Amino acid sequence: LLIAGCTAPAPDSVTPLPTSPVPTTTVTPVENPVLPMDAEVVFGSGDKQLTAWIDSFETDPPSEPGKQTITIYVAVKNTGTEPVQLVWFSRLTDVTGKIYGGIGISHGGNGARSGLITPNITEAARDYIVVSNEDFEKLSRGALLDVYFMEKKSDTVSLVPDYHARWSVDPAIIV
Repeated sequence: LLIAGCTAPAPDSVTPLPTSPVPTTTVTPVENPVLPMDAEVVFGSGDKQLTAWIDSFETDPPSEPGKQTITIYVAVKNTGTEPVQLVWFSRLTDVTGKIYGGIGISHGGNGARSGLITPNITEAARDYIVVSNEDFEKLSRGALLDVYFMEKKSDTVSLVPDYHARWSVDPAIIV
């Protein structure tokens, strides 16, 4: 057959497809992989590049009966060439999937706030989440920590994250 300059084999010379399936590999990109607690994550590039990591967890004395405050310090080093100021919100997810904190909730709704971080300087800021004693016990068995970072470019802060990291919190870190 000749159609519009293309050729095709005659029907009796077509090779049948193999009957066994051909193995395929599907690659799914992971946008926010779960990092181990001691991992550093790099955001941005060029003039605005940051490296972030979990600095520490603390349990504050109960602020009210039946409640626990979990304090989370995240450190950020400015590895770029321009100063940057950040606001970030922490969110914990326990082993049952229940979520605590998050954007507009942690640190009494204000999130953690850095000062102006100049190039080659590291700053750690305090964020916190208040949970019931029962929820605290679940979080002590391990959790996921999501941190949503926003660049502070003016007096108001957009609640749309510029960067996001997710770490696995080892059991017994929250004690």
